[in-house]
Amino acid sequence: MLGTKQKPGHLTETMTAEDWTRDELLAALTWQLDAGVDEAIGDIAIDSYQLSQKQSQVAQKASTPPQTVKPGAKAAAPTPPKVAAAKRVLQSFQKTLGEAQNLAGNAKSISELATALASFDGCALKKTAINTVFDPAPSQADLMIVMGAPRADEDREGKTVAGSNRKLLENMLTAIHLKIEEVYLSSCVFWRPPGDKKPTVNDLACCKPFIDRQIELISPKVLVLMGESTLRGLVDPDASLLRQRGKWMEYTPPNGESIPTIATFAPHMLLNTPRQKALAWQDLRAIKTKLS
Repeated sequence: MLGTKQKPGHLTETMTAEDWTRDELLAALTWQLDAGVDEAIGDIAIDSYQLSQKQSQVAQKASTPPQTVKPGAKAAAPTPPKVAAAKRVLQSFQKTLGEAQNLAGNAKSISELATALASFDGCALKKTAINTVFDPAPSQADLMIVMGAPRADEDREGKTVAGSNRKLLENMLTAIHLKIEEVYLSSCVFWRPPGDKKPTVNDLACCKPFIDRQIELISPKVLVLMGESTLRGLVDPDASLLRQRGKWMEYTPPNGESIPTIATFAPHMLLNTPRQKALAWQDLRAIKTKLS
């Protein structure tokens, strides 16, 4: 059926293809094309949306290999995509952590540990940092300080403490009759987080095996944790510096002996909040007493 046509002297009636001339058929097709009709259809409407759903279901069934189930046994429920993805991420992180532990554990000296850290690419912070922040000297020290995450000055110079932070730390140590060259310095992570953000739990965990090995090799009499990120990375992921600072505790690395440990403010925190310097001075006096 093509449509209707008005014959002279007759009412409008349904016409078939045989009742149309060639020119009339071409004119009718041209009119339909101008109206936007560009596909031929049948007499019965087709739900294209429903058809596409059926096609996708058929394709999915064809791509899924058949699973044989023993008589009486229930088929295993498919693993949700999010659970499977989380499992892959966890396995990848465990592999990275195992690599860090092996590299750190095999280092027999601070210089070997520095070489091992340089070959470690498991921490995401390394991709955006300029330098790896690691101080190779001294090889022995009575006092070891683990700082917070490196900032811009530390990242540029590749030193654990640099710029105004270093000047303030030198003054703090001088107040208890120590030189900065006599103290072993480390960081809770060895690369600067972008925008000086706090390092993530994964960042801290990836770097911890190298810090623990530093502590074992240096074997200090006193360990100082400066900043909340350091406290959380080594002691308790939920720790609060304001509640924990100034309180002595024991820190034991995996293969080492227990070391008297205290948490206090990092230099950049004291520069930003000078009112905390009085509390920091109390902590310094406690450190001096413990060393003596």
